[in-house]
Amino acid sequence: MTKAARVYSWFISLLGIGVGLYCCYLYFSSWGANWPSELLDFIMLVLLCTISRMLPVYINEDQYFDISFISIFTALLVKGPVAAVAITLISTFFVFEHGEKRDEPFRYILTKPLIKTAFNTSNFLLSIYLPGQVFLLCGGRPGEFSLPFSLWPALVFIVLTLICNAAILMALLALNRQVRFLPSLFSTVAMLLPNFAAVAPIGYLLGFIMSRPSGLYFALLFLAPLLVARYAFQLYVTSKVQYYNMVKVLTAALEAKDKYTEGHSRRVESYSVQIAQAMRLSAARVETIRVAALLHDVGKIGVDDGILRKPGLLTQDERSIIEGHPQIGVHILEDTDLSDATKQIILHHHERYDGGGYPSHTDYRNTPLEAYILGVADAFDAMTSDRPYRSGMPTEKALSILLEESGKQFHPRAVDVFIRSMGGYEKYGLSPVEPVTGRVR
Repeated sequence: MTKAARVYSWFISLLGIGVGLYCCYLYFSSWGANWPSELLDFIMLVLLCTISRMLPVYINEDQYFDISFISIFTALLVKGPVAAVAITLISTFFVFEHGEKRDEPFRYILTKPLIKTAFNTSNFLLSIYLPGQVFLLCGGRPGEFSLPFSLWPALVFIVLTLICNAAILMALLALNRQVRFLPSLFSTVAMLLPNFAAVAPIGYLLGFIMSRPSGLYFALLFLAPLLVARYAFQLYVTSKVQYYNMVKVLTAALEAKDKYTEGHSRRVESYSVQIAQAMRLSAARVETIRVAALLHDVGKIGVDDGILRKPGLLTQDERSIIEGHPQIGVHILEDTDLSDATKQIILHHHERYDGGGYPSHTDYRNTPLEAYILGVADAFDAMTSDRPYRSGMPTEKALSILLEESGKQFHPRAVDVFIRSMGGYEKYGLSPVEPVTGRVR
């Protein structure tokens, strides 16, 4: 971790914990003579928050998110932002979490690194408290659920909570030189906002139930369908993970035919996603490119090994066979549930910007931008990797070739964005081609 990132993480940690303790003082001191009723509500909300934080939904082996936003949103609507912060902080001490991988033992707050726990908790608390104050300024009134007037402050809170949480985390990663702040912030918000919007109505309904007479007991009954909903969503996420893993298995089977292409598809996936995110394409388009990149060479399964591994130059007939691999790939994937967009990217990833590519010889006016993004990533990795007939070339040389072919073989904007995402023109002694043109469909 860089010095700037370390200082920032401690600053956020101290600020967040300070805000959390202050909110606990304000919340508990406000109970007064009504403390028995307030205590029951407090226990219920802490229980709800703890359970939801202990049942994360796994996206892959080392990435997951929890559904605790439901309980936080409920606490905000019923008790206000100060109570929501206090309940979140208290519940932290009762949460047992999975390790970084699913098969690792559970971990408790005291078994995890102090700075990591403090930063994550503080990020959580600040992302509730600050948007919560805006919620109040927008007319939000805890305990009141008059429609449609109460929806606007709630919507503002949802959006600002996501932005605040993502901004605090992306700032840390940017200071640690792991990501670019704004592109990562935009992509994260775009990816998670639909999830927040989907679970928010559950929190709103739960808050409405708790605000009614005897609502506490009805809320307890509501926990059962909430957990069922979480289980159903976990099945959906698991099916997506299994689908993605099957794609990787198919790719590995292809690359096993040729040691020189081992890891090629994964690297092309990484470069393609890097370009797409830097172009600020939607999360859906980025995901489509990701899958297409992994499968872009699947058609080479139908190409003779002798041609694939030939150490010398290919004959015209052999080149024609190689150039048929996009159609073979689409044919192999014809009966799968891959989207048409994914298949089109695979089919056209060798088309040239000027129309001289294959298999359809279409130019930039009739070829998806995603296919050109994949084409740049594929060409760069091919040039920088060892092949039977040559050694991989240096990064500087490969980028200079991409730049020379910008507007001819490669999409100018895809080349420009890729070079900038790799560190910029000055780093490699290159000069941008002007003007950088090309449309986005």
